Amino acid sequence: MELRTLKYFIALVREGNITNAAKALHVTQPTLSRQLATLEQELGVQLYTRGHKTISLTEQGNVLYRYAESIVGLAEKCEEEISLPEHTMAGAVHIGVGETKLVAMLAQAMERTRREYPNIMFELSAGNSADLMDGLNKGHYDFLLECEVRPHVNLNVLKLPIKDQWGLIVRRDSPLAKLDAVGPAEFVTTPIIMSQQGVGSARMKDWLGDCYDDLVVSATYNLPHVGKFLVREGLGAMMTYGGLFDEKRSDDLRFVPLSPMIESTQGVVWRKVTPSKPAQAFLAELQRLCDETR
Repeated sequence: MELRTLKYFIALVREGNITNAAKALHVTQPTLSRQLATLEQELGVQLYTRGHKTISLTEQGNVLYRYAESIVGLAEKCEEEISLPEHTMAGAVHIGVGETKLVAMLAQAMERTRREYPNIMFELSAGNSADLMDGLNKGHYDFLLECEVRPHVNLNVLKLPIKDQWGLIVRRDSPLAKLDAVGPAEFVTTPIIMSQQGVGSARMKDWLGDCYDDLVVSATYNLPHVGKFLVREGLGAMMTYGGLFDEKRSDDLRFVPLSPMIESTQGVVWRKVTPSKPAQAFLAELQRLCDETR
């Protein structure tokens, strides 16, 4: 398989049909069709079927698309890195970030880095840590801001010096909004909107104790900014980190911390390979910032 052919296949999937893909690639339709037919012959499988106005991927086509995106993405990242002159400090730093107020600390380090090296740029991808970890391991990201950071045998870890505190985002007309803190007994008085990885976690069970059996989960979320809309519509209270929303400016939502307190330590992790020069510059600034904050 040639990289060019994989790029053609990716364009076909993204554009939805041969006509649009050929226009996007600036090639003729017969040329594109020939290349894709050759790819299918090489693999010995049918990758897609043509509909009236769009194509549909077969099961094998979906598998190839997933790998093709990774292969082409890594190739482009490699070309970008090695094409820079030896002493040039420029290029992109790729970071996967979980949703936490500590993104602000990364932003400070980014600003300091760009102040020193204005030709460095940053590409951020948001998601939960479990989903982003796969991208880090495959080399798509230089760094990952991992929520609930843990030791990793094959990764470097920099713990950040500020912790996140757990609590509930509730509507201001909820009885829980009148409390200074929410304990296990109050926690189970309303349906809970919870992160997918938090459901059934040992930490949650320990905190709730005897109240765990009374817990009602009305919905789960991947990213908390989606969950706040569920809170507004009355689906329940959302368990999340404090500092993600500006509740002081919100007329309808309030953050109430948990008691006993639950805190989370976050950290930046990266592979045990020599980072690119722009990534090294960012890491140095982040480490300095952490030292200043401690």
